[in-house]
Formats: sequence, structure tokens, C-alpha cells
Amino acid sequence: MLKFGTVGPTFPPIERIPEQAKRLEERGYDSIWFPDHLMGWYPQSIWTSDIVGAFAQFSPHVFFETTLSIALAASTTTRLLIGSSVTEPIRHHPVMLAQSYATLEHITRGRVILGIGAGEKENCEPYGLKYENIVSRLEEALQIIRLCWNAKRDELLNFEGKFWTLKDAVFELPPLKGRPPIWIGGAGPRMAKLVGTYADGWLPFTLDVETYKNRLQIIKEAARKARRNYGAIAKALYTSLIIDESHDECIRIMQSPILKAHALATPSEIFEKHGYEHPLGKKFYGLTDFVPSRLSKEQAMKAIEKVPLEVVQDSYLWGTPEEIIEKIDKFVKVGMEHFIVWNETYFGDPTKVSSSYRCIAEVMKYFKESK
Repeated sequence: MLKFGTVGPTFPPIERIPEQAKRLEERGYDSIWFPDHLMGWYPQSIWTSDIVGAFAQFSPHVFFETTLSIALAASTTTRLLIGSSVTEPIRHHPVMLAQSYATLEHITRGRVILGIGAGEKENCEPYGLKYENIVSRLEEALQIIRLCWNAKRDELLNFEGKFWTLKDAVFELPPLKGRPPIWIGGAGPRMAKLVGTYADGWLPFTLDVETYKNRLQIIKEAARKARRNYGAIAKALYTSLIIDESHDECIRIMQSPILKAHALATPSEIFEKHGYEHPLGKKFYGLTDFVPSRLSKEQAMKAIEKVPLEVVQDSYLWGTPEEIIEKIDKFVKVGMEHFIVWNETYFGDPTKVSSSYRCIAEVMKYFKESK
């Protein structure tokens, strides 16, 4: 049966985290996920009432700390899987990640997932951290985390890497049941190889079916070479969703300025596929180039005006419940097992909060009852 997850609250009041986690568990969700961000994907220069309406009372850059959010979500649930979507080893030393998530394994009684990736420039470079060699850094961090988690009592840990060194270190915190599964975010070929070599799950963001299928083959081959069980690797998809009972309403919503702003983080290849140049420059790639806080309102609006509808459509999974079911089913047929949704419908139209979640419930019901 296909598993369903969604994103947890990221802004005050803090009580929303345990409350929503409990509701999600009661409604049949399988997982809740917390992003590890200091900065969001929207320029605060356009986060004004004339563009985002009532959402302007909040900042687009408000995020609770991830591990504490996971602990709170665990306090009111017993079944829900709780993960990071995703953290990275630039702001967080890999030994500290090993300790934090080993601690969360105790707090959640074995339900935490360490979602980890290469990170984003927006969360690193503005804070004085070098954003470079990101995939190599991730691989080394994975080696260190595994080294810590596999350590035996009284074992001295030594590691000489390009980015970190351990000399006569120890890691003595024992597991409660077993170490947390590691799910790797990212969809490039190198990231897919890391999944097959080191990970317990794959957590890519908003891919088309053909790319998803291709990356699964890379993961499978990497697992074979590492003598790991490919079948035991969880295959997920984490995606932004636009959903409504009306196909035309989805199209209207996707033409809102705020959802076009979201599409600025879309890789330049998607623009080029449709015959356009990325408004922020050739070869622009959101994860490695985008720092939204640096865009003035004039710059942001000028860029937004150049985002075509076709690119916005490629930046989201979108459609009516029936269309979404059909699209999800295509992923299921190539191997996807866990569908994680970030509902952004009401960003484009604040009146769609309740209706969009009812539509998502229809999609969940179909897969829970018919598969």
C-alpha cells in the first residue's frame, strides 16, 4: 500500500506541531516531515499584503529548529514516522547529526528518519558558511555517521577525510531499537549513487516520472556494487502540490505571483526545455544559486513576470484529484512507495485551504482503499 506523508508546521504557535501531528496520525497519514531551513524560497521583498494577502503577517523565513520539532511531533503520536526533509552536513557537523538523531531514536521510540542532502546555498552562504564540494562533503558525512552508529563499546574512532578528522574519538550512545534509517534527498546521478551505496531511502523533490525511473536504475546499480539490498531501500517522492476540483482553477492558481516566485528555484534546464531562458540567468540552479533575501521587490517582480506557465506546471504536481491519482499511479508503477506532499494550493489562493485538503483526502482514500 502506498504510504502518505506531509510537511509539519514551521512557524508559531509551537503548540501546532504536536496538535497537527496527532491529527495527521488520526487521519491515516504515515509520516510527517520538517524542513531544516533558516531561509525560505520566497523573497521577503514580495511578501506583502498586495501579493500574498493575509500571509503577509508572517515572514516566509520562519522555521522552527528541526530536531526539536521532531521531538514535539513524537510527543502526541505513536505510529507516525517523523523525519527531516532534509538536513545537511554544512551547518551541522556529522558527529552532531549522529548524536542528535540517535537521541531522537530514543525520543520517538524508533520512528525518526534522518533525511539528509547536500543543502542549499540560501541556508549556508549568507551565514558565512562555504557552499562548495557539497556532494563530496555529504558522502564523507555519511561515512562518519555510519562510523559512529556502528561503533562498539570502548572503540576509538579515527577518520582522516578531506573535510573532517576524527582522532581517538568515541561514540557510546547505544540505540534503543536500531539506528534511524537514512534517507537521502537530491535527484542528480551522483546523489542517486550515494543512495544506493549508503542510504536506507531516497527522498527526491518534484521529479518527472522518466527521471525518477532513470535514477532508480542508478540506485539499483550502485546498491548492487555495494552488495546492498536494493529492495530494502525506501523509494519516496517529496513534491509541492496544487490541487482543486477544477482543472482550470489549478491553472489560474498557478499564475499567481507567489507561485511563479516559487518557480524561480526551478533549474534553468526546465526553462530551456520550453524555449525560455531562466530570468535569473543562464545555467541558474535554485539549490546552488538562489538566495531570495537578496532580491529587491523590483528585481523579484521583473523575474516573476518572465516565468511562463509551462515552467510553473513543471514545478508542481498539479491537477484535480482524479488527475493527481493518475499521475501518482505512474510513479507507483515505476517503484515509488512513499508519497510526501507539501500543499501549496492556498498560497496561490488563500480561499482554497479547506477545499485543497479535502481533495488530498480523496487521493489518499483512493490509494488506501483500492491498493
